[in-house]
Amino acid sequence: MALAEAHAVTRRGDGPTTVVMAHGLGGDQSHWSAVAEHLARRHRVVTFDLAGSGRSDPALFSPFRHASIVGFADDLAQLCAELELRDAVYVGHSMSGMAGALAAAADPGLFSRMVLLGASACYVDDPSTGYVGGFTQAEIEQLLAAIASDFALWSAGFASHVMAQPDRPDLGSEFARSLARYEPDVALTVFRAAFLSDFRAEMGRVAPPTLVLNGVADPAVPAEAARWLAGAVTEGRLTEIDVEGHFPHVADPASVIAPIDAFLAP
Repeated sequence: MALAEAHAVTRRGDGPTTVVMAHGLGGDQSHWSAVAEHLARRHRVVTFDLAGSGRSDPALFSPFRHASIVGFADDLAQLCAELELRDAVYVGHSMSGMAGALAAAADPGLFSRMVLLGASACYVDDPSTGYVGGFTQAEIEQLLAAIASDFALWSAGFASHVMAQPDRPDLGSEFARSLARYEPDVALTVFRAAFLSDFRAEMGRVAPPTLVLNGVADPAVPAEAARWLAGAVTEGRLTEIDVEGHFPHVADPASVIAPIDAFLAP
């Protein structure tokens, strides 16, 4: 099976620039629908489902390969190669933001520009350097233990917490349904891969101009971590979005569209 089919690739629009969009942990490509439809007015847009997520072929997921975000970065590079994409614009949310950064570090010609939304190089605080990731090691271990104990119960509370839209409970419920599509062992693998990762040392090799976007009061990525990432990549800048939660592109797509449009303007 071709990778495009296995990843349920969707193509939209036409134009001189191709924009590759990757969803975050627990979601699927539908999270980008509103933003992708807008960008497709001027660009070719490619969205896809990560291994283990959405409509992707279950055979794509490997408990060994995808025990690290490096596996997802390699998937991205292979998919771009099959689609004959070079010098594309990359837009990645959360874990996929870091997957894209790693792919760019390994292959400097892969992306011309990057947008990293709600991405973090490391979620664990590092008092020795003053780095603020947002979680202690103990908190991460407790999170992973809760996933291992009862993923269905844990995911319902987690979904509402990270969506952070109490006036729109439907958004948290929809994300909870998306999370519930994971098999518990797959969920534990990918959450461990994301929350125990530390790719701070690799960020200096990310060469493309990079727009780091972060929502205010993001419960997964504090402002300090977003600022660190924007300062660590070779040519980064930070824009804070005035939308609470980890999913501003879902809660308020216009808040994400505006800075992306400005970043991609000729």
